[in-house]
Amino acid sequence: MSFASEIKNELCKNESDKNQLRLLCMGAVFAMNEDDGKLSFRTECRKAADYIEQSMTQIKIPCKKSSIDIRGKTLYSVELSKEHISPDFPDCSDDDAFGIFLRGVFLVCGGAGDPEKGYQLEIFLHTEEKCRKLLSMIEEHGMSAKLSWRRGSSFLYIKESEKISDILTFMGAMMQAMEIMNIKIFKEVRNNVNRSVNCEAANLNKTVAAANIQADDIEYIFSTRGRGYLSEELLQVADIRLENRELSLSDIGAMLEPPISRSGVNHRLKKISDIAGKLRAEDSRKE
Repeated sequence: MSFASEIKNELCKNESDKNQLRLLCMGAVFAMNEDDGKLSFRTECRKAADYIEQSMTQIKIPCKKSSIDIRGKTLYSVELSKEHISPDFPDCSDDDAFGIFLRGVFLVCGGAGDPEKGYQLEIFLHTEEKCRKLLSMIEEHGMSAKLSWRRGSSFLYIKESEKISDILTFMGAMMQAMEIMNIKIFKEVRNNVNRSVNCEAANLNKTVAAANIQADDIEYIFSTRGRGYLSEELLQVADIRLENRELSLSDIGAMLEPPISRSGVNHRLKKISDIAGKLRAEDSRKE
């Protein structure tokens, strides 16, 4: 089941009295397509079609529900005559009233992407006039959306997870609003873990790369001048580095007797590197 269908299924569970049903139906009517005096909409969500039809019936608005199979999908439609609809626009100044009105709109023409893949909620009202009217109402109630066009039709959209969660809560889909926030939290934790792992891996790679260079210097000194060429304190560090290339400088310092700091280990390894560099230069001149 798509996330949009899950939202609509939750919205259909809201109990409503006659005044609330009227607001819901007016929202649905506002979102429907108009053609030759007929109002209609199609949806893949059977529950949404059933709920709108039942709500219309309860407030004495005659309508007809039907279904059709297209390319392996069943689409459900609800149709009614415009003559049965009051021309007066409902008063949606109250937050609760507009929430119910917006619920009716979304059941007819709302959509939402899978929050696991991205955050996107859309309301397809087709005409720019309707989009601007609904956008103005949304903004009056402290929320926001953006207007866009696709294939000649106007629609409103929201891409921010918090704003989608807010408008779902406003319409009455609290469970799906919570689901979006839970997914966002999970993504943030997962991303933080990945960043931490990547950072540790990068640091380990740097440590190993530096250790390999240090080991090459030590092996050059041992092979050309012997172990006795290094002082005792440098030899201690050299032996640990050769045997433990994955260790950090702090770890090497802790293994020495007596232990020394990270900067102390770095200083000794730099001395070894300087000695190896001078020996290589001398050997190069002899060739």
